[in-house]
Amino acid sequence: MVKPEPGDRVEGRPAAKAEQDAAGERARLVRLCARLSGSAEAAEDLAQETLLEAWRQAHKLNEPAGRERWLAAIARNVCLRWSRGHRGRRITETSGDELEIPDSFDLELELEHSELAGLLDRALTLLPEPTRRLLVERYANGSSLAEIAERLGLSEAAVSMRLTRGKRQLRRLLEDELRDDALAYGLADRDIDRWQETRLWCPMCGSRHLQLRLSPAPGTTSFRCPDCDPGLPGSIFPLTNSTFAQLVGGLQRPSAIMKRTSAWVHDYFRLALGERQVACTNCGHPARLKIAPFEPSSRRAEPLRQLPQLIVACDSCGEVCSTSFPSLVGAHPEVRRFRREHPRLRMLPPRGVQAAGQDAIVLGFESLSGTARIELVSAKDSLALLGLHRSPAGPSLD
Repeated sequence: MVKPEPGDRVEGRPAAKAEQDAAGERARLVRLCARLSGSAEAAEDLAQETLLEAWRQAHKLNEPAGRERWLAAIARNVCLRWSRGHRGRRITETSGDELEIPDSFDLELELEHSELAGLLDRALTLLPEPTRRLLVERYANGSSLAEIAERLGLSEAAVSMRLTRGKRQLRRLLEDELRDDALAYGLADRDIDRWQETRLWCPMCGSRHLQLRLSPAPGTTSFRCPDCDPGLPGSIFPLTNSTFAQLVGGLQRPSAIMKRTSAWVHDYFRLALGERQVACTNCGHPARLKIAPFEPSSRRAEPLRQLPQLIVACDSCGEVCSTSFPSLVGAHPEVRRFRREHPRLRMLPPRGVQAAGQDAIVLGFESLSGTARIELVSAKDSLALLGLHRSPAGPSLD
């Protein structure tokens, strides 16, 4: 690389000014990459890779004034690739053909962050150029109020006021022109007490998207599938219940609600199966577990009639909390991981087998985009987990 001499000009600018601008641009990219990747150590290399990729794609930049936003978009893609590869390298071999995948890896969230960034980019392009550049400088490039104020020749108070106005304009865009997309990420307020279609596929049939309803506080948070649960909620979390209020109260993003509730279903009902009683979700007093026949809400779910339902009833306050056995299987951590890798799947028909010298139930899911499947083997009477099988490749517990 040839270093310009003092007095030389680069692209019509004095060399010293060009070097100063390049250094500032690189510093902003390093801060941005550190925030996106969560690794201060990798940020320098990621910023360098961003600049290299920008150099290779320089012919695609049609508007020089939008260079900062363009670089930020490249940096997001670079950091996303690094995040996937970095976590992939952390997959460690434990024994034989068994692999342990770090629990922190969440492909669904990684992809959602990338799609969310794309939505915000679309929103920003609809804003006036000065407003767009100000928001990008502050929230994408990570510049401080003082840095922006010095660059624009304004006071920090003036910059803060303009940022506030810019955020309001962005909010209006997300509430109006881009409302449908913004709803999927919880960036717009949902209509009260109406079913809204989400981007999550029903894990039972795999043919319809789940619907979400958020009722006015302290109402309920509910999911349903239009086919599997016609006219009725499939999952209901009343926010009058202190446990559910703490679990999902205030959440709007469907994937976040689903992630929290699935983890809770697994932890709570597996504990209840082991102890045969568990603390009431409402008052905290001991509540007994009852296993009863499952009553499907539609003909489509009729094959599940042979499966049980888990009911926790509290004698102290009368609270009743329940889940179906398919929901419990679907809440298993390995099944949740499988679902992140294969967002569109469907439940396989249950079948009876002999396992560990006793009657057992095999229930699982298969991907609709390939041949992958995962199945859990559970004791028919106690519903204790006896084994987990995943194909064609992946972790297997026997």
